[in-house]
Amino acid sequence: MKKLAVVAVAAMTVVLPLSGCSNDDSSPGSIRVLAAASLVDVLKPMVAAYEHNNPGAKVQVDTGASSALVQKLTSGAKGDVLVTADEATMTKAVDAGVAKNPHVVATNRLVIVVPKGNPGKVTDVRYFTVPGNRSVVCASEVPCGRAAEKAIAAIGGTPHPISRAVDVRAALGSVTSGEADAALVYATDAKSAGDKVETIPIPDAPVNKYPASALTEQGQLFVDLLAGPEGQRIFQEAGFGPA
Repeated sequence: MKKLAVVAVAAMTVVLPLSGCSNDDSSPGSIRVLAAASLVDVLKPMVAAYEHNNPGAKVQVDTGASSALVQKLTSGAKGDVLVTADEATMTKAVDAGVAKNPHVVATNRLVIVVPKGNPGKVTDVRYFTVPGNRSVVCASEVPCGRAAEKAIAAIGGTPHPISRAVDVRAALGSVTSGEADAALVYATDAKSAGDKVETIPIPDAPVNKYPASALTEQGQLFVDLLAGPEGQRIFQEAGFGPA
């Protein structure tokens, strides 16, 4: 079977079309948020809430693999807020001196997604251990990849995917496009796909914690929103667990 190329669509920075400013914008409270790919949907109402609470402020959101975002910052990119999909990646950012004082603002769990009708007859994570099965997991250096490997290791298996996706949205896309019969993604990503996929829960699935770090004084206002009652409500409505 011809192997899929690593899905690269989500490797590109995604800028939410909510505003077009950068963190150099002169408007009070205008910020740039660098956030894990799995946050792309929930950040839309978060940004709307922030801009409503801070009249005149604009928010630019760049999403991608958490490891790629940290690499951007260590390479000199500017930002006001960093939110990663696990604590290990945030620790690397702190150790590199590009983030500080992070705290968890949300949690998420891994699930299996399959196309409607489940053509691969997937029942559990054992499907991902069989060479030749049309399964996709994230690259091992990104949070969803590490979570996938933990889930598979918990049953004594080794992953044998046909492709390693650059981030969780790319993994989800491999199923919604019909390129794969199963992928390991977060529960919130499965929810975002609606009736394009079916979801299979994983007993005792690893819990990913999402830490946020304010990189500037202006960024602290956005982190406060994420951690506060309004932000927690928005997270939970999107399917995230509480901080």
